[in-house]
Amino acid sequence: MLNRSAVLIGHEAAFYGWLKTCGIKEEVLKERKGIAERAVYLMPACHYPEEIEEVVADLFEEIFRRELGRWQPDEKVWPDTADFDLFTRWFTVEVFSVVEDVGRGNVLDELKEGS
Repeated sequence: MLNRSAVLIGHEAAFYGWLKTCGIKEEVLKERKGIAERAVYLMPACHYPEEIEEVVADLFEEIFRRELGRWQPDEKVWPDTADFDLFTRWFTVEVFSVVEDVGRGNVLDELKEGS
């Protein structure tokens, strides 16, 4: 077991609306929405609602930047104000307090082999 929790980030309609204003084509959005384009981020272990809220509030800026960059790498068109309120309107957040690695090998060994 990893000593981490995980946060699954989904996208709200308002986020897709913003992407359209950035020139991302409707067919690209439909294709990516169709495959449930979401990301999982590991974060410090959390077991209580207060901990989860605190950690998500601490990490939202990093997650926000990563999500914007995955879809629109040109930072010049990013929103001027990427605050927690906008984050909660654009993204869904689902937290998992337990993360299990069921892979056959050791993650650290796999990382070493890949470098």
